[in-house]
Amino acid sequence: MNGDAASTERGSVLDTIAVFAVDDHSAFLRSVELVIAATPGFVLVGTAESGLDALDALAGRSDIDLVLLDVNLPDLSGIDVARRLHRAGSRPVVVLMSTTDPDDLPADALERGVAGFLSKELLTTQALRAVWDAGADRS
Repeated sequence: MNGDAASTERGSVLDTIAVFAVDDHSAFLRSVELVIAATPGFVLVGTAESGLDALDALAGRSDIDLVLLDVNLPDLSGIDVARRLHRAGSRPVVVLMSTTDPDDLPADALERGVAGFLSKELLTTQALRAVWDAGADRS
C-alpha cells in the first residue's frame, strides 16, 4: 500500500466503501454495478429505483458510505431525497447523477446534503474514486 492513497474516517484505504445506488433505469443500475465491481475498495450494497424506495431502504442504516443518486426520479427528485437524508442526519456522502448539465441544478443543492455531481456518461472507476475522494473531504 502506498502512502499517497487518500484516507478518510469512512471508507479508509483499509476499509471497503459501501455504495447504494438510486436510479429508475435498471439498465443504468446494472452499469453502476459493473463500475463499482471494477473499482477496488468499493462494493454495491443496495439499489432502489425510486426516491421513496431509497428513503425506506436507507432509513436507519449506518453502513452506507456513498449514495449515487439520480436527479430525475419518478416520485421525488434526487435533490429532494438528498435533502431528506440530510435533515434526518444521514451520514453517507451523496453524489447526484444525471445526463443533464450540472449548471441546471439548483444553486443551493450543495446545501441540501449533496457532496457533488457526476454526469452519468462519465461514470468510470476513476470518476467514482474522484467523487468519493471529493465528497468525503466535504463531509
